[in-house]
Amino acid sequence: MRVFIATVLSATLCGAPLLAGAADAPSADVNATAFFQALIQKWEDAVQARDLDTIAQIEADDWRSIGSGGKVWTKEMDMAAIKSQAGTHVRAQLGPIDAKMLSDTIAVTQGTLTDKNTGSGYAYMDVWVKRGDKWVVVRSLSTKLK
Repeated sequence: MRVFIATVLSATLCGAPLLAGAADAPSADVNATAFFQALIQKWEDAVQARDLDTIAQIEADDWRSIGSGGKVWTKEMDMAAIKSQAGTHVRAQLGPIDAKMLSDTIAVTQGTLTDKNTGSGYAYMDVWVKRGDKWVVVRSLSTKLK
């Protein structure tokens, strides 16, 4: 259960939803940070609401996440757990993020989040790819902070 929560928290922070204008993501790192901060918040909100349609748009079909315990989490596993309500997702407070545009179609984000219930902190990194006119997250990694 702890791995599920950490993975979902990481995914929540790492996600890039499909928004109108998402094709126009900025190339400057400062603008990219604001752009991806909004996308990550949208993912967190979608996970909280168990909005499977939005989550399905944010996570690429080939998305993989590795949590603090080393377990690999796939989009299929994520969607099934959220749909079945098998896992409990805690509300996370997002910290500042850093976004780096590696090209016009690849970006990396890093940030932290805090579990509002326990105060536990996590750090995460996500890799985003622009596919067609949509930004999706393809890889995520999270670790619990001491």
